[in-house]
Amino acid sequence: MKQKLKIFITLVLISAIILLILLLPTMPILSEIWLPILFFTVIAMLAEYLSVFLPAGGQITVAFPISFVIILVYGPAVAILVEILSVIWEILKKRDNWYKTLFNAAQYSLSSGLAGVVYISSGGVVGTQNIINYLLPAALCALTYCLVNSILVATVISLDSGMSVSKVYRINIKEVIPSYLAEAPMGFIMAIIYVHIGILGILLFFFPLLLARQSFELYTRMRKIYLDTIRTLAATIDAKDPYTLGHSERVSHLAVQLARKLDFAETEIEYLEYAAILHDIGKIGIEDRILGKKDRLTDEEYDKIKEHPVIGASIIGSIEFLQKCSQTVLHHHERYEGGGYPHGLKGEEIPRTARLLAVVDAYDAMNSDRPYRKKLSENDILEEIERESGKQFDPAIARTFISLIKEKKVV
Repeated sequence: MKQKLKIFITLVLISAIILLILLLPTMPILSEIWLPILFFTVIAMLAEYLSVFLPAGGQITVAFPISFVIILVYGPAVAILVEILSVIWEILKKRDNWYKTLFNAAQYSLSSGLAGVVYISSGGVVGTQNIINYLLPAALCALTYCLVNSILVATVISLDSGMSVSKVYRINIKEVIPSYLAEAPMGFIMAIIYVHIGILGILLFFFPLLLARQSFELYTRMRKIYLDTIRTLAATIDAKDPYTLGHSERVSHLAVQLARKLDFAETEIEYLEYAAILHDIGKIGIEDRILGKKDRLTDEEYDKIKEHPVIGASIIGSIEFLQKCSQTVLHHHERYEGGGYPHGLKGEEIPRTARLLAVVDAYDAMNSDRPYRKKLSENDILEEIERESGKQFDPAIARTFISLIKEKKVV
């Protein structure tokens, strides 16, 4: 296991233990509530067993409403206790992955504990028959649980996979959060019913929770199909033009970091990343003899090469979830001063994502060996980009990119 991952899991575990110790004075007498604890532990174990695996790693469960009920009725200390009890069997069963299960126990405990503290601090009363009077504290409690859980999960997946936290958030969590928060009203209603009719009320609501799990599973399956489609399309580029093997991945990596430096919105970054991976997909429509030619291209051959953005935009434009990428792919060879291809757009007429992609695409092309030349030195590349600033490239984007490279902030 990676050192940073070990340290993070250890810190989360220590934080959960400290929080439990601080909350122990608020815990009810366990001998008086042993049956509810047993019941909720079994339900939580079942929810954990029915977890859904996320596209970028990690998993999500439908245990949140159960934890929500426990917090409102018995307090955060009992919620933490149930979280711990519900994963002990997992630790015993998965001895090789015990640290992952330990993290799950710690992060669920921390999420429940902090959410409970927020509930009480904002005026909520634990165990009252009139829970309906504490709607705002309950809403803050649910929001806290969701935020803490999301941050901890995104961070641990990032440390484990090497992906940035923001990318993990975009792939795994962004679309799940609304569904997660939608479970809060269900948990609130479950708590109201539980304090009046007991365990039967929870059982009645467990089936809707299974439906919520199904929605999570459908989302993750759809997301996985999206990502697999992108990877498959990208693989066709490398298969078609082996001289540019890895070019699209490198361009995508640079484009995301530059976009973040320029404060692009996360949604815009997501589609830019996809467009960067697929920006040369149109080359599958270009003859191999032209792509691999070591001599200077004829005018006719160069005209064929210039067709690849149109072909690429047409390919990905026919795929619904990639349609927002098509304009970036179509215009990434336009020139800022005009005269580029395919439409000769200039300045602000060119989509901002395409202007950014033009810079990083050119950088990686010059930084790679090609059939017709060896790669250039970094100084020569940056000088070329600076020379073409305002001509081929958007000057603001080119300037920011040069500073990003010079400051060694590309990781």
